[in-house]
Amino acid sequence: MDEYNYNLPVSKLLNQGDCRKSTVNWPNYLELGLSQEHIPELIRMFTDEALYWADSENLEVLTPMHAWRTLGQLQSVEAIEPLLEQLYRIDDDDDDWIGEEFPEVFSMIGPQAISSLSSYLAAGYGLFAKICVAKSIEKIGNQYPESKEQCVEILTKQLEKYHQNDQTLNGFLISYLVDLQAVDSIGVIRKAFQHECVDYSIQGDIEDAEIILGIRESRSTPPLNFKWMFDNDRQASNTSFIRTEAKVGRNDPCPCGSGKKYKKCCLKKA
Repeated sequence: MDEYNYNLPVSKLLNQGDCRKSTVNWPNYLELGLSQEHIPELIRMFTDEALYWADSENLEVLTPMHAWRTLGQLQSVEAIEPLLEQLYRIDDDDDDWIGEEFPEVFSMIGPQAISSLSSYLAAGYGLFAKICVAKSIEKIGNQYPESKEQCVEILTKQLEKYHQNDQTLNGFLISYLVDLQAVDSIGVIRKAFQHECVDYSIQGDIEDAEIILGIRESRSTPPLNFKWMFDNDRQASNTSFIRTEAKVGRNDPCPCGSGKKYKKCCLKKA
């Protein structure tokens, strides 16, 4: 591990073990003696290509996760832009861990990340990178009530581009606005549905959204019932799944029963 050239106490993260077992309750990395003065080295660590492409059988390949978690716990504003620069890995390298954990990291950093997240959402690269950023904005809005209105405004503004957005992105934007109880955004939410620019498998249809927002008490039409069907060329010919109350995560098993992850199957065919 000496070949990675990190100083104490940052180098302690090289042998922290399998952090994937603690995806909810992260260790308190600051107990290792890490502090604000170590932020530059921690940024270098989570962007270290040698670590990122290390032998998958060796646990040091997970070191970047320890580093970005630590930066979140340090509420490192300096890490915001370097974190955003790594988002391309979600789409290009199929890096699930960045997609799963960066929203938590950004929410730890807090409202100071909002401006940069907003800029990325408007002009950034990659469908799932943008979804990750939108989720980060939602988490900040729910965690910091004083920033909720700003976060709702950013997500709503992006949803106003429903004709330009991917339908999957629109579905997640609506999901996050619903999570923020953004009742005042119902106008643009309705328009996105009316123009058929939404992947229903994310949040459901407009009636589902209105019920959760408290705008209507019950459905006036039958519940959604989708079934994915594909022709011999593997082209989507119909949508498919029976929606339950729980949302389907991109890394969950696909409801069509293929055995693949949702993101690898029907989500990309929506």
